[in-house]
Amino acid sequence: MHQSSRQELKVNGIKWIHITKPSADDVTYIEKSFPFHPLVMESIGAPTLHPFVEEFDDHLFLILHFPLVFPGAQTNRIFEVDFLISKKILVTITYSHFLRLDDIFKILVSDPKAQEQFTKKHSGFLLYHIIDRLLQEHIKDLDVLEKEVTRIEDKIFQKHMHLSVEEISHLRRDIIDFRRPLKPQITVLASFRERAGKFFGEEMIPYFLDMSVNEERIVSIVENQKETMDVLYETHTSIMSDHISQIIRMLTIFSAIILPLSLIASLWGMNHAYMPLRDNPFDFWIVVGIMSVVAVSLLVFFRRKNWL
Repeated sequence: MHQSSRQELKVNGIKWIHITKPSADDVTYIEKSFPFHPLVMESIGAPTLHPFVEEFDDHLFLILHFPLVFPGAQTNRIFEVDFLISKKILVTITYSHFLRLDDIFKILVSDPKAQEQFTKKHSGFLLYHIIDRLLQEHIKDLDVLEKEVTRIEDKIFQKHMHLSVEEISHLRRDIIDFRRPLKPQITVLASFRERAGKFFGEEMIPYFLDMSVNEERIVSIVENQKETMDVLYETHTSIMSDHISQIIRMLTIFSAIILPLSLIASLWGMNHAYMPLRDNPFDFWIVVGIMSVVAVSLLVFFRRKNWL
């Protein structure tokens, strides 16, 4: 069932409207209440797959995506946030319940100090605060992924043979899912930094520069994790291949030793009228001795060839 949610906060003349799962009524409310461009109103009816920024005379429009990974789970999620930005109004729209953004709204409602800090002059400080908080959560997520990478690395080099390719593949998928929406946003945030600097004034440039740098830092870390996991996957594959080769080699050597012994046993087991040593009281031990000499000779031969 489609359940929309609209929350509003107004402090020091700055208004934040946070909408979850926007309904037709929500879109109509925004369209009638605020002077956003018709192209913006067309864009907020449904989620999009790519980040986007657009500048108009008296407002900005920004679309960002925030991944949320669950290590070891079957699926990860990507949350889209649409930002409709004017000097005194900030509208945020999500198309599913994004708890991290909901928590930021709740904290701002209940914390007068935060209200004073992030509702100064215009909505630029509030916008920076929201995006910066969400990016800081990404850094915490990367710490969790880094621990998983370290755990996998330790297992590989401790030669834990029960470590499955599926376990490595799941972590690689988590890193890829985290990386995929963030990398294209570097260019978008760089463009937004320039446009927002003109829109809000030069005092906001350092803030949006910090936001852009944090995005680049996050992407750099996740790129490093991806490269590390690629190397670890190749290393694990090589170790497993070497382990399998050793097993096959030992089985081959075992077969090479057993084959002549089986031949000797088969020859002496033939039911013929005359067989050498058949009536000898020590025939069994003589055959065992011959087989032992053959086995030891083969072992010495394999050892000299460095096959053992």
